[in-house]
Amino acid sequence: MVRRFPTVVAVVLAGALTACGGPNPATHFCDDYGKAVGKLYTAAANYAAAPAEFAAIADETMADLSRLRAPDEELGRALDSARFALTVFSEDATLADFLARTDYAQDDVVKECAEHGVELKPAEG
Repeated sequence: MVRRFPTVVAVVLAGALTACGGPNPATHFCDDYGKAVGKLYTAAANYAAAPAEFAAIADETMADLSRLRAPDEELGRALDSARFALTVFSEDATLADFLARTDYAQDDVVKECAEHGVELKPAEG
């Protein structure tokens, strides 16, 4: 019986790790963020041709971001930073210009999602 103990412990431990290793809690949050902000980046690139569309998407994005809840502290800090960055511009044109010149991959939430194993890419425009 003593010789079987390590085997039994290893099997029980492996089963427990498998049961606890469910889906990545960051996946849903990151996907929702990526969809909302990806649309905004795409609209920013097209601001000159469709400023009203950009304004509507910016409003929708801010509403979406206000409903998002980060699953952990690191993603929460990144989300707060991203929200702040989107609210410092008083005019749509300046926000669109900023986003059009910004590398999506450098977005705080995009970088933190990558750290959590979730890769986000900008929306196709």
